[in-house]
Amino acid sequence: MKFSKLLLWTFFWIIIGGTIMLYALSKFTIPNNTPIRWGLLVIGYVFFGVMGTGVSTYNSLYELFNRKDPKKNPLESIKLRAEWLAFAVLVPGWIMVFASVYKPLTMMYIYLSFNDTSRIAWNGLLYVLVGLGIILEIIVLITEKKNNLDKGIINKVLKFLLSFSTYIAGYAVLVELLLDANLGGVFGYLSTWVLDFGPAISILMAILSFYGGIALLTVMNLIYDWSRNKLILSPSISPAKLAKLSSIPGSNKSSVVNSNKEDEKPFYQNFARDGMFSVIGVGFIMLWWTWLMGTNQEDWPWTYLLFFGNYWYVFWLFVVILGLIIPLGSYVLAYKNNGNKKWLLIASVTSLIGMFSMIFLADILPQSISWYYSNSPVSPFNSVWTYEFRSTYITSHQWTFLPFSLDPWNLWWFIGGTLFALGFFTLGILLLPLEENEKPKHAWIFK
Repeated sequence: MKFSKLLLWTFFWIIIGGTIMLYALSKFTIPNNTPIRWGLLVIGYVFFGVMGTGVSTYNSLYELFNRKDPKKNPLESIKLRAEWLAFAVLVPGWIMVFASVYKPLTMMYIYLSFNDTSRIAWNGLLYVLVGLGIILEIIVLITEKKNNLDKGIINKVLKFLLSFSTYIAGYAVLVELLLDANLGGVFGYLSTWVLDFGPAISILMAILSFYGGIALLTVMNLIYDWSRNKLILSPSISPAKLAKLSSIPGSNKSSVVNSNKEDEKPFYQNFARDGMFSVIGVGFIMLWWTWLMGTNQEDWPWTYLLFFGNYWYVFWLFVVILGLIIPLGSYVLAYKNNGNKKWLLIASVTSLIGMFSMIFLADILPQSISWYYSNSPVSPFNSVWTYEFRSTYITSHQWTFLPFSLDPWNLWWFIGGTLFALGFFTLGILLLPLEENEKPKHAWIFK
């Protein structure tokens, strides 16, 4: 894609995405009086946050394990672009964190005062630490491309950071996994959620980060190759096709051959293999989660909602079929066919749908039940939540179902955030040397 065209798309995505988010903000109803308070905005920032950390963690682990011999790293050619993608995806997540609260500026008090017993306060700190880790990794990866680091104070600082590159990557992986687990703890330990689900949701979010990160990396690399006029839907070019392409004015045979060789990238095979294992991991945790619900008498209200009630289609259609069965089969077929891109595209897109659906259930389901006890039987020890008493000897239920309603302005926020993330990603392509053969030439890290 030409520079001017990419620049146009970048401004389009950033301006349109930002405008949509501002418009949605102007239409917010404050305070939020919907029965389920944590709606699409909360789902959105968890979705973007876990997906962004997953891209960075996955990329950093390959970097760590192949530090001594970078040539063995299948992501070597895209590691810098992958790290920037992780940062770009986190940006709308951070914006949604503040947009989802009643008083965003007052919310800063929670983070600045820092209560070590508050998982939300830990979220704020961990988001900052994750952002710092990703920024340091991006700077270090760009610094690796520089030739002369002995002149100038800034270059010496960059050289100093480069000497700690292994520790920076390890630090990034640690804080990213802690953030994922803590996000899961926020939903897993809701007062109306049984204690067993706390660790289940924390582990689910950690594995979902790999599940979603691999899917996003696959989709974005397929789109990126396609935008650079790659033939991504066929593993090779036939002689007839080569001759036809070579006859196009302004092209030559050698450039077509080189383009095709460059398209045969080893990481697609790794995406297929690793994606397959991530689906198996998520499937195991979902099986554990549903087994806990199905074998615990206190969980029957949630079990009914999930399996047979209002959210049955989300679970069976979007989680089980689109999120587990189809991605697993597609990843297997992609791996058997040397990273076939058609199957990879199907696997990654359905995985992203499945990931969103799993986060939706983890957020909405525990808020859907309001118990009528002086203290809920499933509340954590010393819980401050109290409930109206309702006798078991009357015919009415001991709990009330709270419906989920989709606020259209929350939907606009999500759409705007997605467009803004795309624009932020392409902005990095314009300004930073993200390609393997690009070197920083201006202001230390810019191309």
